[in-house]
Amino acid sequence: MPNLVEAFKGRGAACGLFAFTIWQSFFTTGIVYGWPALLLVLKKEGVYANKCGSDVDPEVECNARSVALNLVFTLGAMTNILGGVCAGWFGSPKVAMMIGLTLVATGSFLFGLADASSQIVWPIGYLLMGVGGGMTHLPTFCLGNAFGSAKGGIIACFVGCFCASTLTFQIMYLLYMDVGLARRTIFLLHGCLECLHLCITTWLWPHTPVKPGGSLVFKKCKMEVVSADNSTSAPMKPAPIGTILKIASSRGFLCFIVFHTSQLWFNRCVMGWLDAELKWRNENALDAGSPTLDRGHHLSTFTMTQATIGLTVIPVFGVVVAKWGHNAVPFLITGVLSVIWLTFFMIPGEWPLYVVYVFCSWHRQFFFSTFFNYLASEFPAHIFPKLTGLANFGAGLASGTQTPLLQLTLNEFGGDFLPLNTFMLCWATFLATAAIVHFVQVKRKKIEDSVSDNSDTSPSTDLHAPPKKTAEDNNNNNNNNNNNNNNNKHNNNNNNNDDDDDFNDGESGQSLDGAEQEQGKSPSKSPTKRSPTGMQHQLLDVFCLCRRSV
Repeated sequence: MPNLVEAFKGRGAACGLFAFTIWQSFFTTGIVYGWPALLLVLKKEGVYANKCGSDVDPEVECNARSVALNLVFTLGAMTNILGGVCAGWFGSPKVAMMIGLTLVATGSFLFGLADASSQIVWPIGYLLMGVGGGMTHLPTFCLGNAFGSAKGGIIACFVGCFCASTLTFQIMYLLYMDVGLARRTIFLLHGCLECLHLCITTWLWPHTPVKPGGSLVFKKCKMEVVSADNSTSAPMKPAPIGTILKIASSRGFLCFIVFHTSQLWFNRCVMGWLDAELKWRNENALDAGSPTLDRGHHLSTFTMTQATIGLTVIPVFGVVVAKWGHNAVPFLITGVLSVIWLTFFMIPGEWPLYVVYVFCSWHRQFFFSTFFNYLASEFPAHIFPKLTGLANFGAGLASGTQTPLLQLTLNEFGGDFLPLNTFMLCWATFLATAAIVHFVQVKRKKIEDSVSDNSDTSPSTDLHAPPKKTAEDNNNNNNNNNNNNNNNKHNNNNNNNDDDDDFNDGESGQSLDGAEQEQGKSPSKSPTKRSPTGMQHQLLDVFCLCRRSV
């Protein structure tokens, strides 16, 4: 893995923007995925308690309330992914981030000012936080281009900070439960913090994204993007929609979307259903005479591990990409991790849950890093945001299925999550197998290409075999043949002149001497037409192509 410390040297402007972006991302980009901690606060406040027909007990439980609260999370998670679609259609990262921060601040103000008995404010506020977080997160990845070979590590840091931002609601929960701050105070403070981020983003972030090989300079109290040729980067032209749709409809890209959508769906389902799953496990434990689980403890533990444990695989991901590339091994590891934690999720008891939390956090970090690093490495910077948005569009729609599936499980299956967990494990196993097959195919292709390259570059073992001619040798031979023909024509003209001058002995020698002195110059009487050289051939080809295009 490229040393990030070495990558930061000589890049003061990029380092400053990187530090601010990390801070901002922690409080903005993925906060909606801290739902398990926020759910505890909303239950304490009595949100949707009237769904159970009781306005007295704020923590009363029923299926209708569980579905209503899950709908709030589903809208936030779905729109957070779809926020990438919105950000992709803005040519300026600054504009997209400014809009995103405004939406997050508005959502926080709504959560702070809303009454607990409100029915519509909660999904709207969470939706705004989701869209705004996605629009703030996606434009940050172009900053990785300013760090050269450490680009993969920078992207992994942004993804890790996105995952760690789930701690924002955990911090709010601790302030609410342990410090005693009111919900209104906490969310109004968060909204003001987002307004501060908006002001700094408006000042620091450049309008144009950083292209590969580019850099950042701080001039006249603002950031400017400098391209690889040391010229100030101009705004990128939008990519033609036909080009984007052609890439998006290709077989490889569709397989990539299916893989990413499925991995994201696994994570979102366990995050949204965890409270209901813990309730189901407690009911099974009571029937078996086993001790029950502390649901609040497990929800907080899940949130903490998702935010912190996943950060430990950032250097591992950097090593994997640097050593084996971005298009096979990361997908293989992601698929295997999903199978591991879903397998442990099928085991009853409390200790398998802690194993699930650890491997699920590693899986989340890996599939996000794999997703963004693959798109950023495979496609140009001006296409990356739009392709990311299209890829996330399907993932967002798939995330929206968790609420009806939860309602189906609670109402039709009596809260038994075994059928859904079994289906997810089977599908994850299929995807992991497909990733292994893809890895083998990529490895075999690399070996075949290496063998063919060695056979082309190795010297011939047949000593009597003539050496291979290159295209440059053929052009030189053609030019030499043309020059020889011209010389032959020139000599024939000289011979004819000599035959005419044989009648005058006194001038025959003079004619030969003159021919020797004028060798290399075209005769004035009958000029010969020289054949074009190799460079002239190339210029003629370019001229012909230009005429055809016109």
